[in-house]
Amino acid sequence: MKKKNILVQFDIQVGEYEHSEHFLFDEKMSEWEYCKRFWDIDKKSELDDNVFWDNYMMNAISVYSEKQITNKQADVLKELGVCF
Repeated sequence: MKKKNILVQFDIQVGEYEHSEHFLFDEKMSEWEYCKRFWDIDKKSELDDNVFWDNYMMNAISVYSEKQITNKQADVLKELGVCF
């Protein structure tokens, strides 16, 4: 089975601070599954539609976008340190 490169951009709110992060996944999942894996969240607790609390209910995460990219694109992003 061919590995997929799914580039996911997360919107993250830590306290008053908001930022975005990117991560590569090797399979397509639900928004909850992406957030759960990225932040290692134990249980699903939604702040809003598809916006999830962390394990301490202090910070929030959501999927801003997801896109399947080529192996070459994934390699360039990894080389540049944009995502892992």
